[in-house]
Amino acid sequence: MARHGILTAMLSHPGANLSSRERMIVHLMSAGLSNKEIARRLTIAPETVKSHAKNIFWKLTVRDRAQAVYRAMALGLI
Repeated sequence: MARHGILTAMLSHPGANLSSRERMIVHLMSAGLSNKEIARRLTIAPETVKSHAKNIFWKLTVRDRAQAVYRAMALGLI
């Protein structure tokens, strides 16, 4: 696939539609913070972080935090 085709595919990936809060959470995940640590930092409940994480995984079509961080980096989201 040509470079232009790869860029187009990346930009059309559903993960490119992460909300600003989801981007912040995946960024904090990339720093190695746990859900509790992220919750404390953002002054939200750990359950809210967990809910955002599930949405991030779904949008990025990944199964875990490491894959989410990798995909977000590949998409230029963090």
